[in-house]
Amino acid sequence: MKYVLCFGNPYLKLDNKVVNLVDSLDIPGVEFIKCKNPDDVLSYLDKDFVILDVAKGIKEPVVIEDVSKLNFSNKTSLHDFDLNFFLKLFSEFGVKVKILAVPLDYSSERIKEFIYSQVTSKK
Repeated sequence: MKYVLCFGNPYLKLDNKVVNLVDSLDIPGVEFIKCKNPDDVLSYLDKDFVILDVAKGIKEPVVIEDVSKLNFSNKTSLHDFDLNFFLKLFSEFGVKVKILAVPLDYSSERIKEFIYSQVTSKK
């Protein structure tokens, strides 16, 4: 089973696209988990997982496997601070994290296509 850990604040329009979208996805062998807290990731460290979230400042979806390349300076909520903390902590301990980042203004259909291509690939 592959787990897609979905982050976003359901109450903020700029941050809720992913968490509102995943209920409409049904991919065999993939479970979508709406994370309420950044420490939810701790329950999946021994499993096959990726993190899915929207990202400000990108024009196309990206796969991030090196968290040191993330820009941590723009924090708009406590969620951002906490998730960043955990990502940096995981990196320090050698835990590999794969993040699927989608643009804020991407259509739901394009996001679905990106998610499907990433979670069904053999990579």
